[in-house]
Order: sequence, then C-alpha cells, then structure tokens
Amino acid sequence: MITELSSQGNVEQIIFKSAYRPAQSALGRSSQASTLATGLKDLFASAPGSEFTLDAASTNSIKRFTQNIAGVPVLGSSLTQLLDGQGAITSAIGSVTRGSKGSFPVDPAAGQAAALATATRVASVGKDAAAVTLNDQKAIWFDGVLVGKAAKSSVAVPAYQFKFSTGFAESRVLTVAANGGAILDDRTDRKDINRVVCDANSKIVDLDASNADAMLKCGKTQANKPTRIEGQAASSVADVNSVYNFLNDTSSFYAANTKASDLTSLIGNDEGDGLGKAMRAVVRICVKDSQNGTQCPFANAFWYNGQMTYGQGVTTDDVTGHELTHGVTEATNGLVYAAESGAINESMSDVFGEFIDLSNGSSDDTAANRWKIGEGSSLGVIRDMKSPGSYGDPSIYKGSNWKSTANPSDANDQGGVHSNSGVGNKLAFLITDGQTFNGQTVSGIGIAKAAQLYWSAQVLLTSNATYATLGKALNTACQNNVANNVAGTTAANCTQVANAVKAVGIK
Repeated sequence: MITELSSQGNVEQIIFKSAYRPAQSALGRSSQASTLATGLKDLFASAPGSEFTLDAASTNSIKRFTQNIAGVPVLGSSLTQLLDGQGAITSAIGSVTRGSKGSFPVDPAAGQAAALATATRVASVGKDAAAVTLNDQKAIWFDGVLVGKAAKSSVAVPAYQFKFSTGFAESRVLTVAANGGAILDDRTDRKDINRVVCDANSKIVDLDASNADAMLKCGKTQANKPTRIEGQAASSVADVNSVYNFLNDTSSFYAANTKASDLTSLIGNDEGDGLGKAMRAVVRICVKDSQNGTQCPFANAFWYNGQMTYGQGVTTDDVTGHELTHGVTEATNGLVYAAESGAINESMSDVFGEFIDLSNGSSDDTAANRWKIGEGSSLGVIRDMKSPGSYGDPSIYKGSNWKSTANPSDANDQGGVHSNSGVGNKLAFLITDGQTFNGQTVSGIGIAKAAQLYWSAQVLLTSNATYATLGKALNTACQNNVANNVAGTTAANCTQVANAVKAVGIK
C-alpha cells in the first residue's frame, strides 16, 4: 500500500493508492464501519491516549470521528475515513491534537463550578444580569490550533466551555482553563431560521430588554402563538404561508439530495408545548434598540436558539434555506463563525439556499435571477454567486475585494465572513454551471451532483477549516462519491471540480 500525505496547518489528508483494509476483527466489516481503522490515529500523530468515537453525522461511506482523551472530547477535532463500495478505506482527512498537557482537577465538580463563576462574570460585563443565561457547559480538551487561535504547536489542555445567551440573537462562548482559570477563548456569535409558524403581527420587541429572547419564541406556551402548524390549512397571512411552504421546500431538498434526511430531527426545537420537536419560525417581527431605534418592518432574518425569525417580506425560499443551513452546519461540523471558517459557514448557507431556490419551481427562478441571493424579498438582491464582484465581494482567494481576516470582531464582520464567502459562492457556481474563469475552463456538473458533493464536504470539514481545507474536502468528496456511485458522479465530474477549485485559487 502506498500513501500520500498532504497538510494545511493542523489539517491533514491521507490518500491511499490502493484500498486500505485493516485486519478484520471477529465482528467483521461492521466493526470497521463503527470504529476507527487500526493504525490510522498513529498516521495522524494523535496525542497519546487518544480514542475516537463515531459521530451521528456519519453515513455508510463517510465515517466521522471525534477525538477523546480519557473520555473527554477534544474541541474542534475530527478524523474522517472514506470507504469504497466494498468497505475499504480510500482516504482520510482530519484535524487532531498531537499532544496533551496537564489534567483535570481532583474534584471535577468544584473545578467546573469555579470556572463557571469566572465565565459568568466575564459574560455579564456590560449586560443586564437577567439577560445572561447559561445554555450549556461541558468539560473539553482545548487546543488553540484546532479552533483557529494563534498557536505554535498542537497541545491540548484541560478546560471547560460555557455557552450563554447574552442578548437578542446573541450567544457568547467562553472557554476557561481547568487549572488557573485563564480565559482560553472568548467568542460572541450572532447568526442571521419546523413547521410551527407564529405570526408576531408587527409586535415590537425591545432588543435591549432582558426578556428579548423570550419575546421572540414560537410555541403554544411562548410569547408568539402558532398561526399555522403541520397539516393545518393556509393562514390569511401571506408571510406565514410562505415560510410554511419554504420550510417544506428546504426539508424536501435536503431529504432528496443529502444524507440529512430529516431536518426536523437534526435542527428542530421542542418548546415543551405538546407540538414536539419542530422547525419553528416567527414572521412579521418588529424590533427596536437604543442604537437603531424602531425597525418596523424589520428588514432581516436570522437563525437563533433553534428557530427562524423573520421581518415582514423577508420570507423567501433562498433566505429560508440559507438560515436553516446555519443550523445544519452548527449540528454537523460546527464551523467557527470567524475568519475563513466563518466565510465557508456563510457560503455553505448561500450554496444550499440557492440550490433550494433553483429547485423548487418558484416564480422568481428566472435566468436573470439565477445565483442571486435575496431576490423577491424586501431586502432585494444582497449577493450574486455568479458574479460576487458586482456586490463588492471577492471571487478569488485573497484577490480583489478580499477582506482581512485578522483579529475577527463584530466591528469587521468577524473577519469579513459575509464578503469573503464570495470565494466559496463563485466556486459553487463554477462547479454547478461551469464557466471559463481565471485561466480554467469548467464544465458544470449540475445541481443534483453538486448538492451531494457539498453535503459530503459538510461532513468532511473540520470546525477550523480554511479555504484550502474546503478545496481538499470537495476533491476528496467527489472521488468518494464516484467510488460509491452517489448521484451518478463520474471521474470526469471530479476533474471539473478540481478545475473549479484551481480557478478560485484555493489549491
């Protein structure tokens, strides 16, 4: 067996020139499918004592694993092995920690409580204390390399991660060292969506108020009551019906074109109101805050806390698909919402949003609108995936219009995530429709094959992925789809994918 190894930062890819068949256990092939192949963790120089657990996002041909040390997960780690039709491994891609230092406190409960006190104090600075609520906490191993932080070497240390709601459509994630209490990572995350749709009827929510989150909720026991639930007849409110239909369009597209067969199970939310886990949305919301005053109608939409919220007239198919895909990305690979990984996060939402828009037969699917984001909404067109430069976004990696990714913050759009998504958007257009661009001639492979390709890439991507990682993931995913006869993908299609990756400068 001959292997080729390539790397980008802490992300490595191993391609096996002949199928890699590790020694079979008594359990045979099923054991290989659910456990990491013998010797693979050593090929990736995993930290001593590492074990790997199978992720729920895995498919028959793509097995994704999370690295653990002493039973505690390593934040941002993943190691994915790709199988051919006979169950042999053809390649692997991964981002793992290569060493560990220190141990968790002898009294883990007391250690976590002390770290929580530190995190709560930091999260509460400048906030109404009543608006800061703890949503999640867990023990982790933290390696700065895996989450895009500046680090000289790959070493994981014991830590605790805490996720707070800190205001309207805002969460703050703080990682605190288990020993010494230092803040290792501090991220504020704002995300701009099953069929439970609530109509706010232009109710104004004060975003500065401590109860803003509660005032946005949708459910029988929440501030916004259901106007239309699964199976009910159409409402008299146009926005309610649009969202109800577009939630179905999005769910149907994912079911038909990816392995995420049930979006309700993957990203739905249960509000304890007897309606169960559902894709929930509030429409016709109005907002006010001290900075922007009253916005009625509110010209935006966002995914937050497991539900979609829309201002009036922003209820379009591509916007719905875009925002729901933020939930899918969050549940699948957790792409960090900053710098290059954040731009890929935004691009993935644009890609699937536009795929859905182009596949549901809506009246605005004209040749002139193809690859435009936001057409038909009160926002108007906000991006053009075919021609990102038309809206000031880059088409080539670090080319014209590229925004600096240094020191991501709210002030610079977390390192230009919405603008730099243009590179990923141009890439998806080239792969799907084709074009001669930047010295490369690309023949498009069509939406059906492209959607399966991008889903496979979603599963492959690591949370700290760069554009170079995306290029490798797409090329690897294409080859894997050929080996497993996914959507009729051919080797010739993979040549076109490789050409497109070169055209946007990420190889």
